Amino acid sequence: MKECFSCGAGNRPGATYCGTCGKPLPPVEADVEPAADSPPSDATRYLCAAVQLNSQFADHVVRDILDEEFKAPPASPDVDLVPVILHAIAARKRHLVRDVLLTLLLASAVWGVYSPRYVVVLLALALCWVVVVGETLVATYGVVANDLRPERFDPKALSSNDPEITRRLEQVATARRGNVTVYSAYEPFVGSGVLVKAESFTLNTKRAAEGRDAESFTALEIHDFVKRKLCDLRTGQVALSDRVFVDGRDIRDDRRFLPDRLAVPKAKVDRSLVRSLIVEPEDRARSYLTVQISGWRGQVVVSTFLRFVVTPHGLVYEVTHCVLPPVRDEFQEVDRLLPEPTARQAIRIGGRAVRRTPGHVVRAPFAVVAHLLGPVTAARQRSRQRREIVSSLRFDYGSARSPRETVSDRSFQRYFQQLDGALYIKVIEERMLQAVEQFFEAKGIDTAELTQRQTVIQNNGVLVTTGGSITAGSVAAGTGARATAALRKAAKAARQGVNEATGRN
Repeated sequence: MKECFSCGAGNRPGATYCGTCGKPLPPVEADVEPAADSPPSDATRYLCAAVQLNSQFADHVVRDILDEEFKAPPASPDVDLVPVILHAIAARKRHLVRDVLLTLLLASAVWGVYSPRYVVVLLALALCWVVVVGETLVATYGVVANDLRPERFDPKALSSNDPEITRRLEQVATARRGNVTVYSAYEPFVGSGVLVKAESFTLNTKRAAEGRDAESFTALEIHDFVKRKLCDLRTGQVALSDRVFVDGRDIRDDRRFLPDRLAVPKAKVDRSLVRSLIVEPEDRARSYLTVQISGWRGQVVVSTFLRFVVTPHGLVYEVTHCVLPPVRDEFQEVDRLLPEPTARQAIRIGGRAVRRTPGHVVRAPFAVVAHLLGPVTAARQRSRQRREIVSSLRFDYGSARSPRETVSDRSFQRYFQQLDGALYIKVIEERMLQAVEQFFEAKGIDTAELTQRQTVIQNNGVLVTTGGSITAGSVAAGTGARATAALRKAAKAARQGVNEATGRN
């Protein structure tokens, strides 16, 4: 049954107009998703490499995602977290072997100090370096350089026979295809990267165009109209969907998102709920039109969140832009490795191991103890969380920070990545305002305000700087007009961004 959001009456699924009040019924638009057969993004490969090369990051992925029984999985635009988690599990097994050997060698060195047998100490320290070099070679050339190369990477190569792990991986996969984000703490757009621009403004919908009568409309009507206009964006890889954002601290007794208190929140809710929240947004649950443009094979992702609120006197237009910068360069080493190490690469790994060995040796005993106590620690954590939930204490079901955000660089690595990030934002903004203007024209509403805002966007240069902010260039009007100071300032900011991205002073 198709519900009219003007009067609430039910209509047949194929109805175009409401049979009770006569208002037009907006069509239910399908979400636009990337093709199912599209190759995995480079960002997915780089995260798999990151957990193989960095034991602390692998522990973070397992602890914050896999071991959480009641929390929603984090959102990661253009990243498949399932193979990342499986690679983290495999890497931790290898890291455990390394840490056990280092712990035994450390014990031998301590015994040699107290004996005193300093030859044993020197031999133990040398073998520690050998263990670190060996584990690094296995990770780098046994896994990363072979299994994670672009032409050989298979996201389904690894699997798990553990039913608990399999159940959690299914939840992670479902969350990627879902339409609900259960967030934690302050920022609702978890996983989307750096917030670079957020604004809202009110447009007068009572001022009629010349010779016309201004028609009333609902938030759902303008939402669907703008969504249809955004479906043909031809910049990068576009994903378009309606998504609900709800605070994980507020869903304890909300059966729409949490049917069972002792279960993970729902990753997908009925479409009617999503659309009803467009018309009647709540304080703690809000629906946004989400536009994601991915470029550089997942290395640069711009996420835009758009919401319309219709008031008795106008339209509130709310838009937020977030940018995910590229994965840190150290985890892109997979694209620079030969299948087998050269002498130069082996020497470089040996030198890197010299720097890393002291840290690995110091952490090894604690890592072994943490692994042995891991099942007990995880069981105690689940028991504590269960008590909090059962005892009617506030429990946060929201997802933690996304692994994609954790390994993101602090700046763009290429000048064209910086320009493309700005381009995606500008294209989305321009198309959205064009769609709103066309909608106002169809409703007989004056569009002077929108025309002014569109002119500002078209004439002002938009620059996504390394600090994650948006700066606009100045506008010079008239014959021979110049904006020299502002241009110099923008050029200086661009040069600083490039220098920081390339590591130059």
